[in-house]
Amino acid sequence: MPQFEKVARVDELQPGQQKSVIVDDTPVLLVRVDDDYLAVEDVCSHDGQPLTDGPVLGAVITCPRHGARFDLRTGTALCMPATERVPTFLVEIREDSVFVASRDTEEESAPTPAPAAAGPRTRVTEDQTPVAAACASQADAGSVQDEAGRMPDDLALIDALRQVIDPELMVNVVDLGLVYNIETTDDSRINVDMTLTSPACPAGPQIMQQAKIALERLDGVREAEITLTMSPPWSPDRMTDEARDQLGIF
Repeated sequence: MPQFEKVARVDELQPGQQKSVIVDDTPVLLVRVDDDYLAVEDVCSHDGQPLTDGPVLGAVITCPRHGARFDLRTGTALCMPATERVPTFLVEIREDSVFVASRDTEEESAPTPAPAAAGPRTRVTEDQTPVAAACASQADAGSVQDEAGRMPDDLALIDALRQVIDPELMVNVVDLGLVYNIETTDDSRINVDMTLTSPACPAGPQIMQQAKIALERLDGVREAEITLTMSPPWSPDRMTDEARDQLGIF
C-alpha cells in the first residue's frame, strides 16, 4: 500500500492553480482541476525539466520549455517532443487537507485514456510550438489503420513526416522542430504548417514536396496541403534531444 503525505489545504488552491511539493523525495506538481486535485511528477519526460509554471487547460498541462503536453489524469504524453508519460500519483481528500501517495499509480494499475472524440482533429498551440501541435491521439495511439480508408492517427502522421530529411542537416523535419501544426479534416485532407531553418533555405521547396508525398502515401489520406510559415522563426531550441545529439549540440 502506498504511503500518503499531506501536501496542502483544500482551500489553498483555486481551480486552475498548481503547487509544487515534495513527496517521498520526489518533486510532485499538484493541480486543481475544477473540484478535483491531480498530481503528476514535476518533471517533463522530454527534457527532465520542471513542469512548474506550465499553462493548464482543463486537465492538460503544457511544458513551458518545448511545448510538450501531458494529461494530468493519466500522465499520457499528448504531444511531441515528449513520447513517454509522466508518473501520476493518487490523491486523497481528508477533511480539509489534500494527501498525495508516494508511489506512481502505474505501479498499481495504469489508467486507460478516454476515447478520443470523432470528427476533425486540430493540434495547435497559441505560439505554434513546433510538433507540440502534432499531438498523439489519446485513444489507442499505437493504432495506425484499423479500418480501410480511415484517416491515420496523429502518431502515424508524425511517423510519416519523420521520413522527410533536411538534406543539409540530415535530420528529419519533426526532430528539427520544423512542423508547427497538423490539422485533419472529415474529408480525408491534411493541412500542415511548416517552417524552415532559414527563410533562404535552398532545400525549402524539396522539403515541402517530400512532406506532401510522405503524407499522401498513407492509406486514408486524400490530399495533403503544406503551408510554409516563418512566424515564429525557427531556432535551435526547437529541436528534440535526438536531433541535438545527432548534430552534436549539447
